[in-house]
Amino acid sequence: MGDKKLNMKQIIAIGGAFMGFVIGSSFASGQECMQYFTGFGVWKSVGAGLIALALYVWFVSTIVEDGRYLKLNNSGKMFNFYLGKYLGLVLEWFTPIMLFFVYSMMISAAGSTFSEYYGVDGNIGRAIMIIASLATVLLGLNKLVQIIGYISPVLLLVTIVIGVISIASNPEGIAQADTALQTVTVHTNFNNWVISGLMYGAYTVTGVVPYLADIGKSTSTSKKNSIWGGVFGGGAFIIAVMILNFGLLANISDVYALEIPSLFVAASISPVFGDIFSVMLLLGIYTTAVPMLYTVCNKVSSDSKSWAYRIAAVVTAIVSIFGGQLSFSTMISIIYPISGYAGLVIFAGMIYTKYIRKRKYADFDENDVLFKKKRT
Repeated sequence: MGDKKLNMKQIIAIGGAFMGFVIGSSFASGQECMQYFTGFGVWKSVGAGLIALALYVWFVSTIVEDGRYLKLNNSGKMFNFYLGKYLGLVLEWFTPIMLFFVYSMMISAAGSTFSEYYGVDGNIGRAIMIIASLATVLLGLNKLVQIIGYISPVLLLVTIVIGVISIASNPEGIAQADTALQTVTVHTNFNNWVISGLMYGAYTVTGVVPYLADIGKSTSTSKKNSIWGGVFGGGAFIIAVMILNFGLLANISDVYALEIPSLFVAASISPVFGDIFSVMLLLGIYTTAVPMLYTVCNKVSSDSKSWAYRIAAVVTAIVSIFGGQLSFSTMISIIYPISGYAGLVIFAGMIYTKYIRKRKYADFDENDVLFKKKRT
């Protein structure tokens, strides 16, 4: 009987885990928000946010609940549950490949921060981030990442504060935002706000499926907790996105062409505040880059002491130098839509599995795979 009652601790844990995964330097930079929401103006950006919210609540609660029942030994096999073993294998490998591109994007973000805010050669920022992340992965300094990782909720809070102060200090800027958007060109990934909201939700699901499956396995004890965890996590995140969105709209004439628009808004509040936020943003980029690099290497070899793992780390870091030369805004406009299209495939698989085929948990065997490891 107790499992049928709402457990606030579980709800907060589920929602908080989801927010911890999706809130990072890309969000805090403001560029992601600019391309998916701000460029459409006041009311259309709200509409896009509501579409993304509905998707978040649905897929978070669904994957968490399925993870609770299936209790997979390998959470990556959740792709097989929704898509079958053929497409599932493709998506299972697509995720680390996309994470490599996200790693390259973090290198680009470091370069953009150094060049746009500090006024120095962006390659210095790129080199520092590559060396720091590579050293961490090779030397096994995971504890350092965990410690600095606590900056994520602080980064979220500071980003919200930036948005709130920006809105409060310039409310007329929001009233004039739609007019201002007719005189400037804001790059958006899609021409329609409905599609933008859909694709924002879709790009997020691609990397989070195994993670949410593990959360369901370890945290949730009832369907109600899974659902309300999705409501809390998705709702809180979209509220944060909308606050930042309105903060950017209030300053759209100043930030529309910037790579890291939130840094400009932070510095306009106070130069000291801008300096502090820039350091926090760089630490956020670091704590995002390291897990991305680690996941890519771990797909090659789970033994962090092996030569295969170390070579994979060095090669990935070297290749990221070239990808990182693209501007941060360009990287987002390329990588996130690709991830979004993969997310649509996952959504289609989830809809077919859950509502058309109505697949039973007992019918799924996670060991039914295309390639099995040979026993030694």
